[in-house]
Amino acid sequence: MSHSAPPDAFAGHVAGLWAPVPVEIVAQWPEGHFAENLAIDASGQVFVSLHSESRIDRYDPASGTVSRFADLPAPVAGLAFGGDGALWATGGVLGQVPGLIWRIDPNGRVEQWAEIPDAVFLNGATPHPDGRTLLVAESMTGRVIAIDQTQKNRWWAWLAHDLLRPTGQRVPGANGVKILDRFTYISVTDRNTLFRAPINDDGSAGEIAQHAADIRADDMAFDVNGNLYIATHPANSVLRLSPDGMRVTIAGPAEGAVGATACAFGRAPADLNALYVTTTGGAWAPYRGVVQPAKLLRLDVGARGKDLLS
Repeated sequence: MSHSAPPDAFAGHVAGLWAPVPVEIVAQWPEGHFAENLAIDASGQVFVSLHSESRIDRYDPASGTVSRFADLPAPVAGLAFGGDGALWATGGVLGQVPGLIWRIDPNGRVEQWAEIPDAVFLNGATPHPDGRTLLVAESMTGRVIAIDQTQKNRWWAWLAHDLLRPTGQRVPGANGVKILDRFTYISVTDRNTLFRAPINDDGSAGEIAQHAADIRADDMAFDVNGNLYIATHPANSVLRLSPDGMRVTIAGPAEGAVGATACAFGRAPADLNALYVTTTGGAWAPYRGVVQPAKLLRLDVGARGKDLLS
C-alpha cells in the first residue's frame, strides 16, 4: 500500500480513487520553464515543447539524455507526428493572432506550414485517421481546426461550437484533442468537461456531446483498452478515466505531477507500458505557493498505448 499523499482537492474536479503507480522523473528543467506538450516518434524518442522557451527538446530513453532539437520563432504548444515521420507543432504568441503551424523534419529543420489569421491560442493536436490531416484545438474561439499536411496554408474549421469556448479569458477552452474508435475527444479545461464528436464516413465531424463532467483536463492519451489518461494541470495529478466512467488518480505532487500538462505512451520496446507526462512545476499555478522545476515523468501504467495513427 502506498503511503504517498493524494493531491489537494481542486474545485470542479472529481479525482476518484487514489492509487499511485510507480513513477520516475527522467528529465527536468529549471523553475519557470513551461513544459507544455509531448510527442513520441516511432523509435521511442520523446519530444517536449517548452512553451516558455520557444523550443523543443528531445529525450532519449536509451541513454537518459536530453538534447536541444529545434528552436521556434514563437512559443510552441501542441506536438504530433504525422504519417511521414514529420513532427507537427502548434503555437504563436499567447493571446495574439495569428496562430502558427510548423512542420519539423527529423533533423530539426523548422518550416512554417500554415498561418491561421484569427487563431488566438492554438493548442493540442492529433492526426486525423485519414492520414493527411492534423486536428488542432483552438483554445479561445471554440474550434477544432483541420490542417492539410500535404498542402501549405490549407486549413478549415473542422468543428466549431460554443461549448468549446472558455467562459472567461484566463483558462483555455478546447485544449487537448485525441481520437479513439472514430470519436474525437476534446478537453475543455475552463468548463471542467470532456466532449466528444463522431468522425463521419467522409471525415467530417458529427454532433458534439458531453463525455464526462467535473474533470479538470489539459491534454490526454488513450491506452489500447480504451482508458483515458488525463493530465490535470492545476489539479496537479494524472487521472485514469475508464470506459465505464471509473476514475483513479495515479500520480500527484509527491510523484512529481505538479502542473501536469500532457501525456503520451512510450513506443520503444522497453517503454510500451510507460506513460510519459510533461509538467510545468506549477509555473502558472504554484503548488502551495512554490514553483518547482518542470519535469518529464515516466509512469508504469501496465497497459500499452493506442497507436495515434491507426
